Amino acid sequence: MKIALVGATGNVGSATLREAVAAGHEVVAFARRPDAVEKIDGVRVVEGALDDVAGLTSAITGSDVLVAAVTGPVRDKTFAQRTVPNLIAAVRDSGVGRLVLVSAFGAGDTALKASPFARALYRTALKGFFDDKAAAEELLPASGINWTAVYPVNLKAGQPVSEWAAEPIEKVKKVPGLPTLPYSNVAKTLVQLATDQGASGRRILVTTKSGWKAV
Repeated sequence: MKIALVGATGNVGSATLREAVAAGHEVVAFARRPDAVEKIDGVRVVEGALDDVAGLTSAITGSDVLVAAVTGPVRDKTFAQRTVPNLIAAVRDSGVGRLVLVSAFGAGDTALKASPFARALYRTALKGFFDDKAAAEELLPASGINWTAVYPVNLKAGQPVSEWAAEPIEKVKKVPGLPTLPYSNVAKTLVQLATDQGASGRRILVTTKSGWKAV
């Protein structure tokens, strides 16, 4: 499979780059700073910015899926609303079959499943960040493309854990406490979802094995 990737220089994106190559996929990374993308055999790097829809469309043409692992700075309250429409347009115009979009647990109605402490944090210090994501993601159902949105819990550096959970949001009743998962586990999930047509139109929570309770 040929995977197009934006966000390859970030924590989740760089882990996804390595995971995709390790799984045997061909990767094209669209990056504003090509020199910052890890040099790995099997990866083609194309320079460009996310506000250049034509450039992004050209770069990802011929790919089977676009994985978007870009979150923007927390202080930027319009990043997702500016970039998600461009990602949708590029996927649609290029003929790429699928978009896997990384969001964050706490965006939109996912916050209702959080612990009281986490929910308070999402609605105060991080409110603008999460409101931006929620507004942008409202575009997905009517976009006409095959999409999956992914909601990781708190993330950290470190070796992947052997067991974790990737569950449809509608099957999750609560996410107790503040579960934390290594970036590399989210990367493994993203690569798995990139090849899973059955996840079309789904919203997926990625958390620790015990970091969720079923409905």
